[in-house]
Amino acid sequence: VWLPVIVSSRPGAFNIYGTSTSLFVILAWQIPGYFSAAYIVERIGRKLTLVLFLFCSFASALIFGYVEPTEVNLMCAGSFMSFSMLGAWGALYAYTPENYPTNIRAMGAAYPSGFSRISAIAGTYVIPLLHEAGWSPESVMWLNGAILMVCCVILFLFGYETRGKDIDDVLGMGNPAELHSGLSDLLSPYPDLLE
Repeated sequence: VWLPVIVSSRPGAFNIYGTSTSLFVILAWQIPGYFSAAYIVERIGRKLTLVLFLFCSFASALIFGYVEPTEVNLMCAGSFMSFSMLGAWGALYAYTPENYPTNIRAMGAAYPSGFSRISAIAGTYVIPLLHEAGWSPESVMWLNGAILMVCCVILFLFGYETRGKDIDDVLGMGNPAELHSGLSDLLSPYPDLLE
């Protein structure tokens, strides 16, 4: 929502909203991003795939912020960013649920998903405010890139690979995780379904 407005505000910039073809090309690259993530997660694992796509998202955000704002440049950089971001989402959708034992998987995956939606909504308000406060498109993209890199480093250092492991052995201890009934009662209105 905010990105084309910020980029097209640069002097002599191509208005990416001016043609539906440019937006269609950029958005079309989301599909191969998802499919490539789906392929790669089974080859190198969920964690490394997510790290790879997060790093590519960081690089593409910087490229998009710094390219000369012509139609071809913005379409190419935007397509790379679209491919990378949606590849990261694809890997994230494979990785997140596998971090929780079966009896709380839906709830465990729902919390990060909910926070991501809150952040996405907040971003549509915060980023334009930064732009109005005098932040350049480059600095806005550095901020977004920094957030992506922090996530990438945290995942690389502290995340664990879930591919090929017992889905209920999320801690890697060799035995399935179990919730105690007190925690089940606290986390679910239907604790008997968790046991």
